[in-house]
Amino acid sequence: MNFINKLYKILFSKKKSIQSVFYKNSTTKHSMNASCTLKLSTSTEQKRLEIDDKLTKLLKRYINSPEKLMQYIKMQGIKVYKLKDAEKILSWINEDEGFLTPLKGLKALYLNFILNKRVKFNTSAMFIFNTENVEIYTVARALYKYYGYKSNMPGFDYKSQELFKKLYNSRKNKSAQLSEYTISDIYACKEAIARDLESVNFTIKLSIEYERAKKALNKLKDTKSANV
Repeated sequence: MNFINKLYKILFSKKKSIQSVFYKNSTTKHSMNASCTLKLSTSTEQKRLEIDDKLTKLLKRYINSPEKLMQYIKMQGIKVYKLKDAEKILSWINEDEGFLTPLKGLKALYLNFILNKRVKFNTSAMFIFNTENVEIYTVARALYKYYGYKSNMPGFDYKSQELFKKLYNSRKNKSAQLSEYTISDIYACKEAIARDLESVNFTIKLSIEYERAKKALNKLKDTKSANV
């Protein structure tokens, strides 16, 4: 996401004109004045490591069974939906296949009507996947986000998510749009971006480890076959 640098650039430019700002969201705190910025996020990092460890162990059990992993998700008491052309349907409201945080307003109305033919202006957190070819890594990334949300990690609150999605999916000049954000808006957006990148990095790490293990297993099988 090349606009991360733009966040810092605009933060720096605004920093000179702001006397003091304090931003707090869940486990992360930012305190900033004209001369310095203090970030306190030890608890956030600790939670991230706990989620990473817990999910790595869980996903190793289901790495070849995305459907079983979805059954596990359902057992957590959260709705799981499967839609044909899920990505296309969700793109209309700037959402992606996988885990969705609670929605409000017209986005929630649209989704409620699609899923349940109901007129309702809010939704609970949920999972939405395509009806075909659900890859284990898509489910894994969604579950990683869910655990972050469930653990009250910063960046999963409604405001942070909406700011991030609006910016990420905007066709306008992102630098111009960011310049309209307040300092608190930028910090909130930055936390949401961090959580999204963590889910991507976790999934990449999982796929690399799995592919390495699979190659090692196949090599061992080939060796044994050759020796028979």
